[in-house]
Amino acid sequence: MSNIRIAVASTPLTAALDEAVPAAVAAIEEAGRLGAAIVCLPESGLPGHRVQPRAVPDVDAAEIEAALEIIAGAARSAGIVAIVGAERKSARGREIVAVVFDADGSPLGTQAKTQIDPTEEVDYVAGSGRRIFTAAGATFGIAICHEAFRYPEISRSLVLAGAQVIFVPHFVTTDDGSLPTTWCDPANPYNEKALLLRALENTAFVAASNVGGPDQGSITGIIGPDGRLRASLVYGRVGVVAADIDLDEASGSLARRWAPERNL
Repeated sequence: MSNIRIAVASTPLTAALDEAVPAAVAAIEEAGRLGAAIVCLPESGLPGHRVQPRAVPDVDAAEIEAALEIIAGAARSAGIVAIVGAERKSARGREIVAVVFDADGSPLGTQAKTQIDPTEEVDYVAGSGRRIFTAAGATFGIAICHEAFRYPEISRSLVLAGAQVIFVPHFVTTDDGSLPTTWCDPANPYNEKALLLRALENTAFVAASNVGGPDQGSITGIIGPDGRLRASLVYGRVGVVAADIDLDEASGSLARRWAPERNL
């Protein structure tokens, strides 16, 4: 057995760095208290996702970097690997990214969102590149929101590259403002069903982090390679949930069975 405790967090929907940084630090600290080795926070937490009712002021690169330095310090103090949603200025515009810090606070790298939802195109541009991370004894990849829900090829490519866990930071709300009560209820938005499938079809763990709030449309939780929900937060609640997982379960066997040459 190769056991590790991982955590996923629901932070509140923020619209400025002075809201976002304390929320991220609090989540990292709580994950550390829970004894987790890795914690994932929701999409675009720094400063906050721009597709929301409140206006999110522009922030420059220096402000984001200063916020990330504080986050790195929180990861170091908690002794935990932290995956933090942020935005990054590029020559083409704002990119949605997930920044990864090791347990000593050192940067492990960044994953950009390469598939932007159509509703996001007014505020963000697509990044490029896909990578694998190894930390705390686990090998993992990141598929940000729309990438995990609509493009299963991304999750499969991560598992084929060695990922045992796919972290899915996301921001999903219900269209009518309602709040789900049951995992994968047919009345829920489709997103949870996609998370379930990403785990099953790749024989890998999926750890998803959504923003907490009254219209939260998808789970913050950890799904096993068998499709079973191993741990989750109550819908709408801000907080952190952790689970002990056996990485040996993440064999990637179904991902590796894919034989595209048979379909030519």
